[in-house]
Amino acid sequence: MRRQIFWVGCILALFVWVGCILALFVLVAVCPSWAQSTVKVGAMFSQTGAGSAVGKIQVEAVNLAVKEVNEKGGITVGGKKMKVEAVLRDDETKPDVAVRRLREYQNDGVNLLVAGTFAHVSQALNEQVKGGQTYVIVPNGIQEKTFEKTEKAPYFSSTLGGVDAIGRICGDYVAKTYKPKSVVLFLPDYAYGHGAAKGANKVFKEKYPHIKISEVWSPVGTPDFTSYIIKIKEAKPDAVMMGHWGNDAINALKQVYELGLRKESKIFYNSIGYTLASGVPADALDGVTMGWWWYHDLSGLKDPATENAVNEFTKKYLKEFGDIPDTFAMYTYIAMMETLRGVQTSNSTDPAKVYKAIMDKPEFMGPKGPAKWRIDGRPGYKYAYFILDGKGSKARKDKYDIAKIVEAYTGPELCLPLKEMGYSVNCGFRNSECGN
Repeated sequence: MRRQIFWVGCILALFVWVGCILALFVLVAVCPSWAQSTVKVGAMFSQTGAGSAVGKIQVEAVNLAVKEVNEKGGITVGGKKMKVEAVLRDDETKPDVAVRRLREYQNDGVNLLVAGTFAHVSQALNEQVKGGQTYVIVPNGIQEKTFEKTEKAPYFSSTLGGVDAIGRICGDYVAKTYKPKSVVLFLPDYAYGHGAAKGANKVFKEKYPHIKISEVWSPVGTPDFTSYIIKIKEAKPDAVMMGHWGNDAINALKQVYELGLRKESKIFYNSIGYTLASGVPADALDGVTMGWWWYHDLSGLKDPATENAVNEFTKKYLKEFGDIPDTFAMYTYIAMMETLRGVQTSNSTDPAKVYKAIMDKPEFMGPKGPAKWRIDGRPGYKYAYFILDGKGSKARKDKYDIAKIVEAYTGPELCLPLKEMGYSVNCGFRNSECGN
C-alpha cells in the first residue's frame, strides 16, 4: 500500500513538473520580453569586401546609438525596462551571404534588422522578407522601384531612399549650372549605378533633351580604371558625372586626377561621404563638385535647429571614435534610433507593430534636420541634398575640412510622387520635398 502511494505521489509530482515546464514555454512564447533581459536588433553591414570602407563606420554608428539609449536606461517593452543589444554580422558585400545571415537572425529569434551597405545587398533583403517575417531598415540608397507598392516588403524601409533621386538631383544641377552640350555618365555596373543612371536620364530626357548623354560602365571591384577613363577622354564630354562607391570611389577619383581628366572635362561626383572623400588625396578633389546627402559642417545654413542637431551628432561621434561622422554613419544612426523609437512606442518587438508605430507617428528630428516618413517606406527630408566643391590641400584648414557648401537642394527630385509609386495618398510633408 505504501509503495502504491509512493508511486502515485511520484506520478503526480511528474505531472506537476511537466505542467510547470509547459507553463514556462507558454510564458516565453506569449511574452518574449519576459524571457530575455535585452532587446536584440540585428546589425549587418559590409565589414569585408568592396563595401568595407563604409561598413566599418556603420557599425560605429550602431554602437553609438545603442550606447546612447542604454545610458538613458534602455527602452520599455512589455512593461519592463530593457537594455539594447546590437547583434553584429558581416554580409561580405555579397547578396547570397546577406540572405544566409538573415536566416541566421530569424532562426535566433532576431526579427528587427538594421542592415545594408551596397544597394544589391539591400534589395536582396527586401526580396527575402516580403512575407513580413522581419522588419528591415536599410541606411543606404537603393533602386527606387524597390519602394513601389508592388515591390516593397511590408516592413521594409530606408533612411536614405532611392538612388534614382541622386541621378535626378545631380542631372538637374549639372544641366542648369554648367549648360553642357554633352555629358558622360561614368558609373558602376550594379544596382546603385543603374538607379543613378535611370534618374539622370529621366531628367535629361524630360527637361534637357538637347544634351547628348552617353554611358561608361565599370564592374564593382575594378582595380584599374585607366581604360574607362581613356574612353571618356576620347569622347571629349563637357561634363562627366561619376558615381562609384566603396573602395572603388577612392580608386576612381585618384585615377581621374592622375590621368588628367579634370583638366579636360568638368567632374561632378554624384554622391560621396566623409569616409570615402577623406581617403582621396586632397588635390584629387580640388575642383571636383560633389553631391552629399549630408555634411558635418552646415554653418551658414540659417536653420539653427538643424545646425545644432548636426553639431551635436558630430561632437558625440568625434568624442566616441576620434573622427568625424560620415554620411552613412548619420543614416545608420537614424535607422537604429528610429527602430528603437518604434519598439518603445509600440511596446513590442513584433515587426508589424514596430513598423506601424513609426508610420503612425512619422515626424522626427535627426542629425539631418526635420523629416517625415512617407507611406512608401522612406523619409521626406527638408534638406534633400547638399552640393559641395572639393578643397585642395592649400585651401584646407584641417583634415576634416574637405569641401565647402555651394547650396542645399530642396527641390522635388528627391522622391517621385506617391501616385507614380502605386500609392493613392500624399506623404503629408511639404510638396516640394516629396514630389507630390
